Amino acid sequence: MSDKNTKTTDAEVNKKTGRKSVLSAKSKRKIIFAGGTALVLAAAVLLNIICGVLTDRFAFFTADITSNGSFNISEESVKIAQSLKKKVSITFLADRTSYEAYDTYCKQATSIADQMKKNSNGFLSVEYTDLLKNPNIESKYQDETLAVTDVIVQCGEKYNLLKVEDMFNFDVYGEYQYIASSKAESAIDTAIVKVTSDTETKIAILTDKSEDSYSTLETVLASNNYILTPVSIESEDIPSDINTIIAWAPTEDYSDKAIAKLKRFLKNDGKYNKNLIFVAYRYETECPKITSLLEEYGMKLEDGLAFETDASRMMTQNDAYRNIAAIFNSEQYVSNYEENDLPVLVSMSRAVSISGDNAEALVCFSDQSGVCPYSAGDDWNYQDYLSGNVAVAAQGLAGSEEAVSRLIFAGSTEMFNSLLTQAGFTNKKYLFNILNEISNRKDNTVYLDDKVITEYDLSSVSAQTNTVIGVVMYAVIPLLILGAGLCVFIVRRRK
Repeated sequence: MSDKNTKTTDAEVNKKTGRKSVLSAKSKRKIIFAGGTALVLAAAVLLNIICGVLTDRFAFFTADITSNGSFNISEESVKIAQSLKKKVSITFLADRTSYEAYDTYCKQATSIADQMKKNSNGFLSVEYTDLLKNPNIESKYQDETLAVTDVIVQCGEKYNLLKVEDMFNFDVYGEYQYIASSKAESAIDTAIVKVTSDTETKIAILTDKSEDSYSTLETVLASNNYILTPVSIESEDIPSDINTIIAWAPTEDYSDKAIAKLKRFLKNDGKYNKNLIFVAYRYETECPKITSLLEEYGMKLEDGLAFETDASRMMTQNDAYRNIAAIFNSEQYVSNYEENDLPVLVSMSRAVSISGDNAEALVCFSDQSGVCPYSAGDDWNYQDYLSGNVAVAAQGLAGSEEAVSRLIFAGSTEMFNSLLTQAGFTNKKYLFNILNEISNRKDNTVYLDDKVITEYDLSSVSAQTNTVIGVVMYAVIPLLILGAGLCVFIVRRRK
């Protein structure tokens, strides 16, 4: 039988034996290609899901690529979140899309909340609830007037309602009001500390014969659970649960009766452990009784304002009295300062000198400073009054090794009032360092300055980051795709 007759095709054999037709090589490649594509797509979807879970759970899987890190939280915020030991919720009274649509800055607020959650080890939750669709929310907070732009920070039964003006700084252009900058991070930090703190410390503030407002001081103290209680030293007794008194810038002398009350308070029947912070009035006053009390604690009130001639310490050009970057003269109350921390800012401050061994200067001007007497005329020569290292804050002690009372002198109200919120400087930090130590407070305290940002910062990225993104998007990824396509082409050509 010829070869021609003996040869049969695969198709004939399959037909005779009943076997199904074997796929051609071309069909196999199509199936492999389709399967590979499906696997790649599935892997991409799975990777996207995993990345979403990781970025929701862990802060280090996210990155802020804005030009000034507008969406980043500070190390202090991270510490506050990590230190949580109680369940805390941050509730936005709108769905996320609607809240972020209110203004560009709102995206920063939601980002801060997300990052706080990621760093909280599961103790902080972020929720969005539409106030308009769930009006029963108002029944839970009957003492509040709620709005869709509000944020509620809550721990147990304690809550802090943040209004839109608490989260952002507003400005006016013509007839229009707009958000000029954000303070959302400090607002959220402060609210968390406030609702989680178990300690509420009352401080008496003497309102007698005082003209300067202490509203900023009161707000800042309240944010960290220090409650200012106004007391008239002339007509009221000092409450028994008060350990610290602030004498706020009296323009006239206290009476003998009032001074006697303060002395008894500080001595505390020989047990001491009391504190008096005397904040001086910036203009000339005749207060011999107050001056005598200061002298008992080793301090002498100078008759004039401290001035600075070191231009490097003048934050306002050619102004020797206002916005002076002061120098810490004592290591007390500054143990948590970092190398790059700025000093406190001082304006229009009375000077004080140390006259006793029981006192020390806390904050001073430079060795090029002096005291301008109130009696100086227009033709006074500042060089005649240069003394150097003029003290604008000091502390005197009384008692024993086991227990002491403190009398702390501050030269002006601005130091612990209007300048408390000055960005960059550490007046707030220094004040709380003092109060926390003398009150034996160990809980968290927010020193964070408001983060002043612009809309440009929120929508832009740094030049370096922009370059990296450009290289990846326009070079690396296209080259990878081109290389993959070339490999497929070569493989198919060889087959």
